[in-house]
This record gives sequence, C-alpha cells and structure tokens, in this order.
Amino acid sequence: MSSFYDVAIKLASDLIKIDSTNPPGYTNEVAAFIKDFLNSYGISSNTYEFEKNKTNLIAAIGKGSPTLILNGHMDVVPPGDEGKWEYPPFSGKIVGDKLFGRGASDMKSGLAVLISAAVELRDFIEGLGNGSILLVASADEEVGGHAGMQGLVESGLIKGDAAIIAEPSGYYVLSVGEKGLCQTKLITRGIPCHASLPIFGENAIMKMYNALEKAKTTIERLNEKINVPEDLNAVIDDMVKLYSRINKEGVNAKEFERQIKGISFSPGVIRGGNKINTVPDYCEVELDMRTPPGCICKNVRDALRKDLEGTAEVKGIDTSEASFTPLSEVIVRVAMDSISRVIKDKVLLRIETGATDGRYLRGIGIPTIIYGPGELFAAHSYNEYVKLNDIKVSLNATEEIIKNYFK
Repeated sequence: MSSFYDVAIKLASDLIKIDSTNPPGYTNEVAAFIKDFLNSYGISSNTYEFEKNKTNLIAAIGKGSPTLILNGHMDVVPPGDEGKWEYPPFSGKIVGDKLFGRGASDMKSGLAVLISAAVELRDFIEGLGNGSILLVASADEEVGGHAGMQGLVESGLIKGDAAIIAEPSGYYVLSVGEKGLCQTKLITRGIPCHASLPIFGENAIMKMYNALEKAKTTIERLNEKINVPEDLNAVIDDMVKLYSRINKEGVNAKEFERQIKGISFSPGVIRGGNKINTVPDYCEVELDMRTPPGCICKNVRDALRKDLEGTAEVKGIDTSEASFTPLSEVIVRVAMDSISRVIKDKVLLRIETGATDGRYLRGIGIPTIIYGPGELFAAHSYNEYVKLNDIKVSLNATEEIIKNYFK
C-alpha cells in the first residue's frame, strides 16, 4: 500500500487552490508549484510554452526504455456561477470523505496521484537499470490541447512506449479509447425582406430547420452502416453495465449502446437574423458530433455535403479521429490485472465519449490508457468533488501498474 496517501490528498488540495481556469488557461503558476514540489524530492523538470503563460512541465525519472508516460492536464473549466457552489470553487476544501473544488475530479486529483506515484517510485525506477517514466503536466486540454499535448508531441518532446492519463475514470474503471470529434458548422442563406410580407423573401432560419432535419437523417443512415472494432464490443458491454449503475434518468440501455457505437448528433449553437421584423438572410448552427472507432470524420462531412447540397453549406470546425488501444496491448493487460488485484474485483472497461489528450499520444503510436480518481459525472459540474478513498485506491493501483509494467 502506498505511504504517499496523505501527500497525494494535500497535493490535490493545493493544486485546486491555484486558479487555472481555461479560458484563459494560464498554467504557469500550477507548473511552478509542481516544479518546486518535485525539486523538494530531488527531481528536476523542464517547462515549455507554445502560448504565453500556458506552461507545460516534463520530468524524466530513470533512463532508457521502455518509457512509460504519466500525463495529467493542469487547466480546468470555468466554475460558472460561484454562488451555486456549496464551498468556494478554488478552496480545495476537505469535508468528511470528499475533496471539493474546480478540478477535484477533472483532473487535479489525478495529476496529484501521478506526481505522488512518480515521487514514491523514484528509487524503484532508477534502480531498474533500463526503464524510465516521463511525467508530463500539460496545458490547454480543456480547449483542445493545441498549446499543450499537441504542441509537445509535434515538437518531438514526447516519446514513449505506453502512457497513462489520469482523467477521472473512477477507481474501478479503465478507459482504453475515445470517440472522435467532428464539430461542424452548417450555414443557410436567404433573401431579406420586411417580416410583414415574408413571401417576398427567403427565411434562412426556416431553411436551417430543414437542414437540421436532413442532417439528422443522414447521421441515422450512417449509423446503420458503422462497424466498430471487435475489441470494442466487450468494452461497450461493460459501459452499459457501468451506465446502469449510475443512470438516474431512465435512459434505455439499448439506446445508450447505440449512442456509444454510433455518431452522436447535438446542435449546440445557433445564430441567425438581426431584427425581429426582418426576414433573416443568414443562419448558422454549430453541430457537435462524436464518432466511434471505425468511423472517419471526413466521410461524415462528405455525406452531409452531399445530402445538404442546395440547402446548407457544411464547414469543419474541429476534428480528431476516434482512437482505441487494443485489449491485447501490454499496458492494457497490466493495468487490468493490477487494478483488479487492488480493488479485489473485475475492472470495468470503457471508452471516453469526449476527447482527451490521449488522441495525440495514440496518434504517434503510443498505446494509451486512462485511469484516475474522480466521479464520472462530477467533472465540470457545480460542487465538483472527489472522494478521498478514490484517490487512495487510484494511487495504490497506479503504483501497481507502474511496477508491473516494468517487470
């Protein structure tokens, strides 16, 4: 059992107290704090910036290969209306068995677990002779990771044989992949005129209504043809079990399964018109779609362009392809066995429905898993929290994964 439990709890609380809200996403203060913390244990680190004050930190322990990457991001989403928080969002307050604050689940407790594990296992790693860990505290994840993990990868600063990202999976859940991001803009154009005689114009908002109906039909048709990787079927079975444990809304399990296996469809932003008594000549919708492994975003947009021709323009906003680490990979097998031994139960598998920095690591061929403390639906919420026991169990399991990976 880890002797660094109290260290990890205090470290998580201290990290929460440093406001790294994104936007603006400044992580220079968090990185400086981590650098000082590591220095106190005799571990040196380097910092890198691709945008001013969006600092990334890397610390290497040990030498040679294999290299195991430990990654957590330092930025957090805005707290929203602070009056709706029971405790101030940057208090890092411990009440009973819970640690509260923005980033408690996503993901400063996970980052604290990785840092604590790296410090505690330093002598073990350095005694291997061949083998190292690369501790990476990254910036900018909450807005796409462009000034964080993407910059680190594209600059050649990240190299390794496997990776653990401590996003909030829950201590009994191991995530092995993520859906792709296919955010797309639909644009309709009309002819303006006075709203009292709309027959003399063409209403762009009404055209958008038709465009969305057509787009939804297109996605439903594509979903009927998607074939996910064979490994993913076992993962989806576990996800349905997991969701059944926590589902309070009565969503049908089969519908949830279809959602995971298919392309999601969610219009998130609409803009159109400039005056109530004018028929609008312009409307745009920002459409969020998440694609499963086995589905390419370009093919989705191409299908939309074909079906919406003459109705709406289709433009890409942000794109990342789905990624998935096969269950046969060493890091997955080691993690499943290590976590199961610690929790004395079968670990459940899942893929992320949202995007993580794992896409950049898998994109350069690094098998990546996600495992860390936190509540599945506490991230980004008011009164965000993490249970102290989750930190304790995750720390023990993470240390076991690290040690067993190098056996």
